[in-house]
Parts: sequence; structure tokens; C-alpha cells
Amino acid sequence: MIRLITLTLLALSVTSCDRPPKQDMALIPAGAFTLGLGISEDTPSFISDRTSSKNAQPQQDIQLEAFYLDIHEVTYGDFLQFKPQAQYAEGRLNHPVQGISWFEADAYCLWRGKRLPTELEWERAGRGLDGHLYVWGNEFARKNANFEKTVQPGGKFPQDINENGIYDLNGNVSEWTASWYQPYQGSNFKDPNYGEKYKVIRGGAINKREHGFIKEFALLAYRNFAPPEMRSWDTGFRCARSVS
Repeated sequence: MIRLITLTLLALSVTSCDRPPKQDMALIPAGAFTLGLGISEDTPSFISDRTSSKNAQPQQDIQLEAFYLDIHEVTYGDFLQFKPQAQYAEGRLNHPVQGISWFEADAYCLWRGKRLPTELEWERAGRGLDGHLYVWGNEFARKNANFEKTVQPGGKFPQDINENGIYDLNGNVSEWTASWYQPYQGSNFKDPNYGEKYKVIRGGAINKREHGFIKEFALLAYRNFAPPEMRSWDTGFRCARSVS
């Protein structure tokens, strides 16, 4: 009898893990993609007061397994289901939640039976298999994504959608990833911030105009980072899930 109960529980566990996700996620197929930025006259050497494009070099081909990724950034309404007393920036139920620490983002994804995407998965989703620099191609177009002063509900910018139907990877809010800020394989760039001190944040975001680097911040290869306890007004997240 005990053996039968154990086998039944095991079967239920396997069924739950293999069950395809709900319609709020899209499948990113397995394949090789272009990670990072190449070295050329057009490669920006300076992106912000904290990072250099050298942290996204050398450019290399990476093979990833298939995974699922949320179609939209997690909204304030979504997050309130997890943390009913939450009071964060904006506060509109259909807007991406902002001011979330990495720990809160990670806990929410685990609560949903998901996880945060790695930074490689995030870049793979944005760049596709052909390695474009922005979701829509290789030429920057500010009108194609939300780089304005406030966040918008997901899906308001039809050009900011990847080939798998995922919205707002280039604009709206930046997004936490699961990854520590570490050098890429083969990198000779020395950054004192490397290590297990900062988590990588990906994606362009609202209200970057005063920095004068909208185009550079919006590059899908751009790597930002922050301590996991930090809450920033322009940072949210979305969840991923392994296929198996």
C-alpha cells in the first residue's frame, strides 16, 4: 500500500512538471544564437557611467535548450496576488510592477512554479536566432518601444514583440535575470564589479532620455547590474520555465 501511494505521488509530480504552461508563456525553441557585441567602429565603447560595452564581449555563438518565457512583464495586479499588501511605484493593476528587488522577483516566480530567466535566455529571446540588435532589427527606432516617461500596459507597442510573440523586451521596464554579473567566456575585460555581488538586469527602460544613451541602453546585448536587494523605479521582471 505504501509503495502504491509513493508511485502515485511520483506520477503526479512528473505530470505536474511536464505539463505545458498556460497561455501566458511562449516557447523559445532550442538553438544557437549570437551573444554579445562584436568589435567594430560602430560598437559603442561607453554605454553608461557604470558599464562599458566590453562587458558584452567577446561576441560568440551560444547553444541553449528550449525554454518558456512570459509573454508579458509581471504586472502590479499579478504581484498583488503573491503579496497583497504590496505598494510599489505606479500601482496600476495592468502596468508592469516596478521597484521590485531581485529577491521578491525570484520568490514570485517560484511561487508561480516558474523561475527567473538567465541572462543568456533573456538575450536569446530578444535577439532570435539571427542575432539582431533590437527586437525589430538592427536599426534603432525610438518609436518602436516604450522609452517615454511612464510605463504602459503590456503589448501597447506592436513593434516591440519578438518572433515568438513576447512583448516589451526592448522597452517599458528593465528586467531582473537569475544571473550573477560575471565575465563572458573568453573575456579579457576586467571589471571590479564581477562576482556574486550583483545580479544582471536586461532590457531598455522608460525615461532614459536624460542620459543621452537611449540607443545604447536599448541594445539587447546591453548588460546592466544591481545588488539583488535594490529596488529601482524602472526595473521589473518576467518569469521563465524550463521545458523539462
